[in-house]
Parts: sequence; C-alpha cells; structure tokens
Amino acid sequence: MNGDFKNGLEGWVVSGTAFLEGKSVKIVREGSLTQTVHRPDLSFYLELSYSVRMDLPSRAYFARSLVTFYVIDRERRNSHFTVVGEAHVELGNSDWRDVRLNLQELFRRDVGNHEGFQLAALRVTVELGFTASVPPDAVACFKSIGLKRVNPVRILLTQSGHNQLPDRTELIVLVTNTGDLDASNMVVTLVRTSEIVIILGKTAFERSILGGGASWHLSWMLVAKSSGVYPVIIRVDSDQAEAELSLSVSVPGVPQVTTTQTSTVTVERVAEQVVVLFVQTAFLVMVVFFILAVVLPIIRSRGGVEVVYRLRLLRNQLTRSAFG
Repeated sequence: MNGDFKNGLEGWVVSGTAFLEGKSVKIVREGSLTQTVHRPDLSFYLELSYSVRMDLPSRAYFARSLVTFYVIDRERRNSHFTVVGEAHVELGNSDWRDVRLNLQELFRRDVGNHEGFQLAALRVTVELGFTASVPPDAVACFKSIGLKRVNPVRILLTQSGHNQLPDRTELIVLVTNTGDLDASNMVVTLVRTSEIVIILGKTAFERSILGGGASWHLSWMLVAKSSGVYPVIIRVDSDQAEAELSLSVSVPGVPQVTTTQTSTVTVERVAEQVVVLFVQTAFLVMVVFFILAVVLPIIRSRGGVEVVYRLRLLRNQLTRSAFG
C-alpha cells in the first residue's frame, strides 16, 4: 500500500495541510491521509502498523488512526463500519512510537463477531484534528504504514508418498502451516496397530517452530508381522492448533519362522565348533603331558644305563690286555 512512501504519495488521498517530508508524511494543524484497499483475498485477520511522532501544544488537538470495514452479510447486504484504531493525545514533542493494531480484535470490540460477514474492502486513515482551534499549531508525522496478514495457525496434513518395497513400506507425510503466524511446540505422532513395526524413523517427531506458510516432510519405514492393509493415524499437536489424518497403508509382512530357524541353526553350528575345538585342545594337552611325565623319564633312565655298561666293558678289556 506504499506505506513507506517510496513512490511519493501514490495511492493515498491527502486532505488538509499534509505533505511528504523525507520518509514520512507531516500534517500541520489539521489534515489526513487515506487509502482504500480492494483485494479478493481480504480477511479480518490483518494487522495495521505505523509509526507516529507528535507535537501537541494543547489537549484540544489529537492524532489518531481510523479503520473502515466494508462488509457483506449472509443476506448479501452491503454495509460499512468505521472504528478508531488508536488515539494519540500525549502533549509535547514526542519521539517516534510504533503502533500495531489487530483488525479482527478492533472489529469485535466495536462492532461484534466477524463470522457473519465477508470483508469486501478496507479503508485506512491517519489524521491530525482538533476539537477547538488554539495556537500554536499542532504537528503529527506518520511513516511505515502497512497492512500485514495474520491468519491464525492452520495445520494441513497430506500424504505425499507411499513407496511399496518387497520387504517394507515407506510412508511420507507433508505437514503445512497454512496460516501466517508461527506454530510452536509441534509434535507429529504416528498412531498404529501392534501389528506394524517402525524400522526407520521415530514414533513421534518434535519441532519447536513451524513458520507461517512453511512445510515439513516426515517419513516412516514400516513392516508388519503379516502382510496386509492397516489403518494408521497421523496426529499433529501444537500450542495453537491440532490436526489428524487417517490412512490405510499396505505393509508387507516379515517371515518370522524362517528368521528363527536360521538363527537356531547358526547357534547350533557355532556350539558344535566350540565343542570340537575344546576336545582337540584337550587331546593335545594330554599328549604333551604324557610325553613330559612318562616318555622323557624313560628315555633319560635308559640313557644312563647304557653309559654305565659301556664304561664297565671298556675297563674289562683293558685288564685283559695288561695281563695278556
């Protein structure tokens, strides 16, 4: 709406003594700045923001913002309501002050519930006025005038993928915050039957903030005790909103018997190998023990007798030679 006045006063209707001064509009004594917005996507979830600085010499002067709602009711009748956004009556020369106004709350405060109306157009006015003209003249400056959508958090859940593999199923879900405000403390939970097992992913995912208009992809890898089509629920909780998505998912089963038999045979084979190795080791130990305890002493004892016998034989031969 050219609220920063980069294009001058284009789009604005000026009345009284109002003129552009740098990045702001200056109003002296009395004047206003008005713009009407016509858009097909208008809603009551809007925020009006602006900055204001004033020099009011008397309480007879005031600066304020006005909002006019052009609405259509359920009987297709047109009407309009003008409400005061905020009045500024502080005396003296003030500094810049930032103002934010929730238009839905303004309408509810001064008109009533907005649910029975459709917003067709919106007129925004900032002005400087007086109840009695007294010198010296008052001054008000406005800048950074803007309208911002503030649609509340709405969670949209959609199934964005379902990959069927021979031994598992990948379930992919897209979580979207279609509002303009942030969703905080979000928890996404997969609610399933006891037949389904999650082999990749968590039962619940957590996220501190999901911004307005942002999306979040989540996936789970699933198997089942037996093949079939199973119901699952994707549940989203946050501080601002909740949502659920019910699905029917085809999940392949896992052959539990085959897996158990394979594990049993493997364990038995390992046990047999351990027993054979133990027997072989025990046999080798017994052989070594037998050699050390029995064979070596026998060999040593025989070796000693043979030496003695040879010594005696040699001595007898020498005796005969001496006497012969």
